[in-house]
Amino acid sequence: MKIEEFQQALVNIVSQFQTADYDTRHLLLDLSEKILALAEQAPDLLPDHFKSEWKSICREVDEVQPTFKSHRKTSILLDREGMGQPGRQRANAIITRIVALSKSVNRLKNEENSPD
Repeated sequence: MKIEEFQQALVNIVSQFQTADYDTRHLLLDLSEKILALAEQAPDLLPDHFKSEWKSICREVDEVQPTFKSHRKTSILLDREGMGQPGRQRANAIITRIVALSKSVNRLKNEENSPD
């Protein structure tokens, strides 16, 4: 996968995050298949620290998947402890990391395309 394709896939995910108007825990679970589909597709030309961050994000997204796909409540994001606040905070943190990585990849792409 080229950097442009990877960046566009991230932009698509981020735009869905930004336009959604429901609980971030469910939003993250809804988009987790798209995120995990990109897990091993980070381009070779992407800097190592970006690849490392992406793998870390994907590991964390994988960790919060429901034990049983048909029962969302088996996800640790939907644990009722603290009225669901820890799950919401974790989902927000993961989403924030994805948005930040998307912006960084976009900046990298723009730097490569800018004339010196």
